[in-house]
Amino acid sequence: MGKIEWSMWANEQALASSAVVVLGGIVTLAGKFKNYQFGIYGICVGVLVELLEYPRSKRQKGRTLERRFQKPLTLLVRCGGLVTRNYFIRFVFYLIISVPCCFILPTLLGGMCFLITSAIYFVAALKGEEWKAAGLDTESPSQQPGPRVLQPPSHPPPRQPIDNSI
Repeated sequence: MGKIEWSMWANEQALASSAVVVLGGIVTLAGKFKNYQFGIYGICVGVLVELLEYPRSKRQKGRTLERRFQKPLTLLVRCGGLVTRNYFIRFVFYLIISVPCCFILPTLLGGMCFLITSAIYFVAALKGEEWKAAGLDTESPSQQPGPRVLQPPSHPPPRQPIDNSI
C-alpha cells in the first residue's frame, strides 16, 4: 500500500470546516444571537481559512490536480514563506482559531471541525510533510516525468501496390 499524504486530508477538512464556520456565522447574525460578535469572527476566520487552504499542495508522488483559479492564491500563500508552508504552524493556527468558534452553538460544529483539522495537520507535521506550490514548476517539459507526446508522422508509410489482375 502507498503512503498516506495527511496534508491533503487536512486541506479538504479545513475547506469543509471553513464553510461550516461561515454558515454558522451567518446563522448567528440572521438569528440575532446575544453574542453575535462570535458570528462575525466565524465569518472572518472562515474566509481567511478559505483563502489560505484553497491552493492545493503539490503531491509527493504522482500528478497534482489543481483547483480552478488556484494560481493567484498559490502565489499569495507562497509569499507567506515559512508561516504558510510549515504544517506545525498550521496545527497551532487551527488550534487557536477553533477556541472562539466553540463559544456559541451555530459555530460550535465548525470549531470542532477546526480541532480535527489541527489534529490532522499535527500528524502531517510529524510525518515531515510540507506545503509545496503546485502548478508553478519551472522545469522544461523534457525534464518532467510522465509520458511524452510524440509528433505525428509527416508522410504515410509505404503501401503495397494494388494487384488488379484478379
